Amino acid sequence: MNTINYTNQKRAVIYVRVSTKEQVDEGNSLGTQQKICNDYAIKNEYEIAETFIEQGESAKTADRTELQKLLTYCAEKKNGVKAVIIYKLDRLSRNTDDYSQLRLLLKRYGVEIKSTSEHFENNPVGRFMENTMANIAQFDNDIRSERCAGGMRDAMRDGRYVWMATIGYRNVKIAGRATIEQDEIMAPLILRTFELIASNVYPTEEVRRIMTKEGLLNKKGKPFSKGYFYAMLTNELFAGWIVKFGERHRGTFAPIIPDELFSQVQRVLKHKGRKHSAYITDHPDFPLRKFIINANGKKLTGSWTKGRSKRYPSYRFGGNKSNHNRDKFEEEFMKYVNKYKFDDTKIKRLKELVRENLVKATFDQHKEADRLKKYINELTEKQTGIIKKNLDGIIPDNVLKQQLAMIDKELLNANASLAVMPNTETNYEEAVEFLEEYLKNPSAVWKDAKIGVKTKLQWFQFPLGLTFENNFFGTTEMCLFFKAKEAFLPLKSSTVDRTGLEPATPTLQMWCSTR
Repeated sequence: MNTINYTNQKRAVIYVRVSTKEQVDEGNSLGTQQKICNDYAIKNEYEIAETFIEQGESAKTADRTELQKLLTYCAEKKNGVKAVIIYKLDRLSRNTDDYSQLRLLLKRYGVEIKSTSEHFENNPVGRFMENTMANIAQFDNDIRSERCAGGMRDAMRDGRYVWMATIGYRNVKIAGRATIEQDEIMAPLILRTFELIASNVYPTEEVRRIMTKEGLLNKKGKPFSKGYFYAMLTNELFAGWIVKFGERHRGTFAPIIPDELFSQVQRVLKHKGRKHSAYITDHPDFPLRKFIINANGKKLTGSWTKGRSKRYPSYRFGGNKSNHNRDKFEEEFMKYVNKYKFDDTKIKRLKELVRENLVKATFDQHKEADRLKKYINELTEKQTGIIKKNLDGIIPDNVLKQQLAMIDKELLNANASLAVMPNTETNYEEAVEFLEEYLKNPSAVWKDAKIGVKTKLQWFQFPLGLTFENNFFGTTEMCLFFKAKEAFLPLKSSTVDRTGLEPATPTLQMWCSTR
C-alpha cells in the first residue's frame, strides 16, 4: 500500500482494481486508475490516507483481499476516512446486490463513494443515476458471462472440449482452436483399466489396485480415490462424448474407449455384486501362496516376520506354527520345476507342433469372436424390438422390465467373453520363442516374471497345484506339454500324437500378451 500525506482535514482512501484480462488494456491499468484518482483527490482537496490496489481479482464477489482491508480501515474512526475514491463504480463491484451492501456499510461508517468518471449528487436524481450505473455494471458482467458460456456451448456443439482436460487427455490447440487430444502415456492405462473391468473377472477395487501399480495416478502423482476411480469409469468423455449444459455431443477428438467397451463397463458396474475374481490373492512377495497344500490339506500362506533388527519373509501352512524361509523354499520349488525341462532335441519337434496348433487355435478364437459379435447384435436388436412392443402397448411395463433385465445379463456375459479374447493378430514366433525359453529353463523364466505371470506359469505347469509332504514336492496333475516330453515325444520317434496339445495354446497366447 502507498501512503501520501496532505495537510487538508478531509481524508480519503483510493481503491483501484484490474482483472487479469484488463491488465493489457492501458485505459483501465492500475497506473492509469491511480493517477486519475490522485488527481481527483487533489482537485477536491482530499488527503489520501491509503491506497488499496487489487490485482487480478474479479468484481463478481465482495470477498476480495484488498477490499476487505479497505472496509476494516474505514471502520476505524481514528482513521477519519470520509470518502472512498474509485475510477468507476464497476471497479468496486459488478454485482448490484454487493454494491448496495457496500454502499450501506460505508454509509454507516460515515464514508461516501466518489467515482472520478461518474458524478452523483446526494439527491433523488443523483441516487437514481448511481443505481443505474450499478445496474449497467451488473448487466455488462452478465453479458460477458453469457458470452463465455455461449462460446463454450458453441465449441461443444462443434465437437471441441474447451475445459481443463481430464486424466488421459491433454489440452491443445489445433488450427488455433482449443480442444483436447490423447495423452500417449496415460491413455493406454485408461484403456487397460476399462478392458479389465469389462472382462468381469476382477472386482472394481482390485482393478484400481492393479492399475495403480502399473502407473495410473492422478496429476499429483497419487493413486485415484475410490470415488474418482468410479467417476472415471462412468465418464463418457473417454468414449468421445461431451456432456455439458444438459446436452450431449460427439467430440472431434479421438476417443480412448470404444463405445461398445464403454457400454460393457457400465453393464459390469451395474451388476458389480455378481462379479467373480481370479488371482486376487496374488502377492508379489509370496507367489507360491495358496498354490501348495500340505498332507493335511492346508494351503500355503506367506507373511513378513519381524526379527530383532529387520523383517524376514516366511511361508507357512495354515494351522502350522513352523515357518519356511521364503528364499530357500522357492529355491527348492525351482529345482522341482526344472525336473521337467526339455532338451534341445525334444523342443525342436514340439515347436513344429506348437506353430501348427497356434494357427488353428487363433482361427478358432476368431471364429468364436465372430459368433459372439453376431449374438451381441441379435440381443441388441431383440432389446430394441421389446421396447417397441412396449411403446405400441403389446407388452406391459412389468414384462418389459423383466425381459430387459434378462437381455442385459446376456449382454454382460457375452461382452465379457469377447473382452478377454485377443483383439490383435498373434505373433506366432514370439509365442514359440517364449515357449522354448520356458521349456528349456522354467525356473529362470518363473523367477524373472512379474507376479501375475508367475502365478499363471505355476497353474499352467501344475493345473491342480502342488503338494508338500516330508519336505518333498509332488503333483497329481501336470500340464500336457510336460506330459508330452515322455508320452508324445520319444527321442527316436518322428510321429507325434497331436491330441492333448491344443488346449495349452490359448494359455500360451495369454502369456505372450501379458509379457
